[in-house]
Amino acid sequence: MEKYDTVENEYRVYKERWFILLATVILIFTNIMQWVSFSAQIDQTNMFFCGPDGFHDCSAAFLSNQIYQIVAVVVSIIGMYFATVFGTLPTLRLASVFNILGATIRLVSSLPTLQNFFWRQFLMILGTSVAAAAQMYFVVFSKIAESWFFPKHRASANVACSNSLELGVVLGTILPSIIIPSVVSKDLIHSWTFFFMNSIVAVSCLIPLFLLFILCRRSIPETPPSASSQHEVNGPVTRGILKCLTDRQFIVQIIVYSINFAIANGIIYTSNAINYRGYNLKGYPIAIATLVCMFSAYFVGIIADRTRKFKTIALINAFVVAVSVLALRLYLIKVYSGWYDSVIVCGLLSIIMSCCAIHTPIGNEMGVETTYPVQESISTGVLNTFGQAWLFTLYFVMYALQDSNWIYKNSGKGGSWELSMDFWAAMSILNFIVACFFLRPRYNRLKMEEDAQRTQEALRESVSTICKY
Repeated sequence: MEKYDTVENEYRVYKERWFILLATVILIFTNIMQWVSFSAQIDQTNMFFCGPDGFHDCSAAFLSNQIYQIVAVVVSIIGMYFATVFGTLPTLRLASVFNILGATIRLVSSLPTLQNFFWRQFLMILGTSVAAAAQMYFVVFSKIAESWFFPKHRASANVACSNSLELGVVLGTILPSIIIPSVVSKDLIHSWTFFFMNSIVAVSCLIPLFLLFILCRRSIPETPPSASSQHEVNGPVTRGILKCLTDRQFIVQIIVYSINFAIANGIIYTSNAINYRGYNLKGYPIAIATLVCMFSAYFVGIIADRTRKFKTIALINAFVVAVSVLALRLYLIKVYSGWYDSVIVCGLLSIIMSCCAIHTPIGNEMGVETTYPVQESISTGVLNTFGQAWLFTLYFVMYALQDSNWIYKNSGKGGSWELSMDFWAAMSILNFIVACFFLRPRYNRLKMEEDAQRTQEALRESVSTICKY
């Protein structure tokens, strides 16, 4: 147990906070691995689950991605209610059960002895849908930080949860690239590589299950870590949602958060567009960009904890993202000509991913501050619901534009990828404009804690003065 330095004997934190944070981190990245692993190897996934006859018309990889986004929108709404009514720990436990159950079904679907491609694809879709239901963990990011950590450590705790998303992307991208053959052939349908990859994921899913059911015992600590936790207001979920959706500033934050969230995951599409230009980097650009963003996000999280300059960080991120996406789009006019092209492209992707990853925890913190005393699970849940909805929309629109002939000539494989990239760039510019002119977060929770601290200090000074006389 540790005491808060600024208000002696008033607020405390407990070692159990590390168990619940670790369990959440592992739960998140094992879940995200299931989403990304099939999206990183599109042709191989389509061959394995549809066979050589249905390979060209197969949408197994695409469905695996889109199912996650569709389910996430619904689950975010359910998760808001569940986390608010039952608490953080039951929500995480339910998510971990969905996670391991989905991973097990996907493991069965990847058995090469199962030669019926209908059942292969059906079980894969079913397992993915069940695993996607675990995404109710999104609504507890800020709740864990608020309930278990000192105010000066909240952003860092949020970044740890956010970074676990990126770690899942890294592992979900690298594992298929290493384990699954890069050459698409009929031999893949008899290969054990998909089963081996899904086995690693399924075994990893057992870790958060153990932590959450054995080592974690409560949703909130015995005593609060801050004044805002102590004076948290519980109320109907619908009232909290309504208050969020009628707050004009929070609506602006929803727009900025959603576009940032979608732009980051648009990198998955961009990795394919890169290969259309002659690159042969497989899923490694995503992995490299994600590794870089994990370190940069944690560094910025520390700065945010110390300065509380959420708006400034959000504006810088939006500007850098817009410039980098536009630069990448212009650079891809040029076809691949040497190793230095790969360095430049991976560098730009790393910058984009870093800024978008930084905004996830910062956006959550701004949302909680602006809507306080609405519970964190509600404000975060609303942000995530819109973020997932826009992620689904952007990913769908980019693939739809690729198949169009509106501005650029559809040139076979890759189609009109230029138009998709133009749309991606336009969204990043729109994000900067909205953030620059309309983002005005309020710091209600921070002000409340500062007032509480001044009150405590005034009381101590009064007692000290009285004791002298």
